[in-house]
Amino acid sequence: MIKVLIVDDEPKLREGMRTLIPWEEQGYTVVGTAANGYEALDKFRQLSPGLVMADIRMPGMDGLELISELRKESPNCHVLILSGYADFEYAKRAIAYHIDGYLLKPVDEDELITYLQELREKISLEERISEWQAAEPARNSEVLIRELLQMKDGSAAPGELAAELGLEGSCEVVLLELKGLNKGEDIREEQVRLLMEQHWAEEEDRGLFFMLPPYMGVMLKAPLKDDAARDSLWLELQHVVTKEGLAFQAAAGGAAVRPEEAFWSFNTARARLDDAFFGQENTLLSGKQDHWNEPLRSPVQQEEEPDPERDVEVQLLLAVEAGSGEVARGLTQQIVRQLVLTRREETYIKDNLMRIVSSTIARLEAANPDARALIARLASPMGEVYSSGNLHDVERLVAAYMEQISGLMGSSGRGDEIKRITDLIQRRYNENLKLGSLSEIFNYNSAYLGKMFKNQVGEHFNTYLDKVRIEKAKQLLTQGMKVYEVAERVGYMNSDYFNAKFRKYVGVSPSAFRKEN
Repeated sequence: MIKVLIVDDEPKLREGMRTLIPWEEQGYTVVGTAANGYEALDKFRQLSPGLVMADIRMPGMDGLELISELRKESPNCHVLILSGYADFEYAKRAIAYHIDGYLLKPVDEDELITYLQELREKISLEERISEWQAAEPARNSEVLIRELLQMKDGSAAPGELAAELGLEGSCEVVLLELKGLNKGEDIREEQVRLLMEQHWAEEEDRGLFFMLPPYMGVMLKAPLKDDAARDSLWLELQHVVTKEGLAFQAAAGGAAVRPEEAFWSFNTARARLDDAFFGQENTLLSGKQDHWNEPLRSPVQQEEEPDPERDVEVQLLLAVEAGSGEVARGLTQQIVRQLVLTRREETYIKDNLMRIVSSTIARLEAANPDARALIARLASPMGEVYSSGNLHDVERLVAAYMEQISGLMGSSGRGDEIKRITDLIQRRYNENLKLGSLSEIFNYNSAYLGKMFKNQVGEHFNTYLDKVRIEKAKQLLTQGMKVYEVAERVGYMNSDYFNAKFRKYVGVSPSAFRKEN
């Protein structure tokens, strides 16, 4: 709101003017009134109004004398003169003081509003120009920083740019990128920019703020020394940015030995932001060892060379179906790392994780009629997965979902493990089932679980599995399927091995059995 001071020696006119105009609708607010020029000067000094409306004829100090004094106090003060006299000489003298308008009493409301609207635009433009001029040194710095970091043809020599910026010795570039902005929210980004500018204007001895879309950046005049310094800067940036309720990622580019080499630090910081999906959350990315390359012990023991993709997905299915949430979580983490090693690309990883989740659920529902209703109770993580900008967050979401489904599919207590294993074999005989894998899923020693199985079922695990597979194979052969198709369908990838097993338990070859039946 533009503050207004009304000056007139007639009380009724002063109050009438205060109530005549809908000031706030026009962007103004009346902050005071005065009965003469002397009182007006005192209130002008106290209230600093942007507009003075003064009668031209007043006792003591008239309106023209008041304008003369106001110009000494504030050359840019805006003034509207009111007069009951259509006196050309007064008008000429008033115009010489560069007034903004001359209105005759009684004041026409529409005419005054027109003046106020024009004046509001004029004052707004003056304020924008003033802000631009105040920011000009910072803008000049931004231009110099951009030239130094981008080093385009025609740029000044790096040494000259560094000298103009006051950079001496080593420096470091830190870049910041806002996240979670929706369409039409440019104003929030602009507000963060203003907050950052204000903050670093007060910290100019430490660094210079700049914009290089889509990044905001700080040219640190001394590199960050250690993790403590990086953590401290992260908290400092967080304090500023989160005032607008926005998320962000930030990366440090490492020390440039000389200011002329700052573009190396800039390019490194930019590369780290490009790879931020794989970085640690809530920290200043600085090139630490990649978490996703760290070895992760397989949550399920391997007894033979596995198929890297298929086996771990099968193990996840079995763990979920058996109700082993902890193992399901570990297998999810293993899958994430395999995907990262295969292709370090955000969309690829998200798509494949959700494919594996959907496939696991579909296979559970196909073999367990009650599974659909149980799983429907849980909220799918798909929306959150695709909106997340960090792989650690994605991993947590998917692992937690798999663990929740596991909790619905089975109990964690002991006592019915052998029954659950035989049920699994009946449903999953065509998968690569191993006693070692199942022992890990059910949290037993492999040898001990084998003995339990033999005691309760009367046969060794592998024998029982073979017999279930052969019985299923006999059913398929009687339907006319080819031998190699049956072998694959019941879980034997090698036809010769299937033939040998079939002869062992049936007494004839699969081909002979099919002919006889």
